[in-house]
Amino acid sequence: MIVKHRRPSLWGLVNKEGDKSKIAKIINALVKREYKILFFPSGSAAIFMALWIAKQYKKDLLVPNMGGWKGFLDFPKILGLKTKIFETHLGMVDVENLEKDLQDDSSLIITSLAGYLSPQPLKEIKKICEEKNSLFIEDISGKIGGDCGYGDIIVCSTGSPKIVNCEYGGFLGLSREVEEMVKGDENFKLLSKTYKTINYFGLLKEELLNAKKIYKKYVDVNKRIKNELENAYFKDLEGISIFLECENPKCVSRKINEEIKLDNGKSITTLCPTYERILKSGITFETKKIDVSDLTDDVVDEIISILSSSLS
Repeated sequence: MIVKHRRPSLWGLVNKEGDKSKIAKIINALVKREYKILFFPSGSAAIFMALWIAKQYKKDLLVPNMGGWKGFLDFPKILGLKTKIFETHLGMVDVENLEKDLQDDSSLIITSLAGYLSPQPLKEIKKICEEKNSLFIEDISGKIGGDCGYGDIIVCSTGSPKIVNCEYGGFLGLSREVEEMVKGDENFKLLSKTYKTINYFGLLKEELLNAKKIYKKYVDVNKRIKNELENAYFKDLEGISIFLECENPKCVSRKINEEIKLDNGKSITTLCPTYERILKSGITFETKKIDVSDLTDDVVDEIISILSSSLS
């Protein structure tokens, strides 16, 4: 079976340039707080900038032991930001443990959707960070279009394959409190200006307008697949990819990629254990790499059959 890889909106590609000033309003309609939006050439650049703020204004940084992004570990080393890794439940934050691990006047960075596999208790995390006067940095890349945007700072990649899939760019959102905190900081202004973006705001607008529909489609398809597979984790939880436990991930991955091929030639699986998904033996089936237009009932049924036979 050959399936189409996740593509940007055709209308957006035809009308790629657009009015930058209109984008912030659309983003703020998709998140729980209101943010000042800054645009970057990549999600990585937005994360680096968020961690630069953490370095300047808070004592240290708390990072999850799995389900994050490699930049969460690498960028603090460049910035000289003291980092502590805290234990999670397969990437998901344990609120009671967080209350013990998070120090006053510190920072926390997590993804809204741990490893693209399961949701975080964002409201509770926000409350704890407020009580401890700590900076909550939330990477919403995998959950924009769902329940997200509780952080003091949000970051989002609009690269590929993401919910907002422009194959380029990213953005940073500053809450009013953080905006006030960096107000007058000449170094912040200077650094922000070093990141220039192309005009892709017409495409970005279309992708943002489709975000809720895209996110819901991936979540619904994944729930259906997970309910049919004994080895699947997080069956009752939202996710845009699926972790499947197995003893020989390389063998299983090879079987799946022989049967399900993306038309861009890339792998449909991620080998685990890996920090960016989950630290258990298995594979992650990257449903988010398949274009939603191809996720028909017949295709999903065939995916379930292939995954089941590959795992047996």
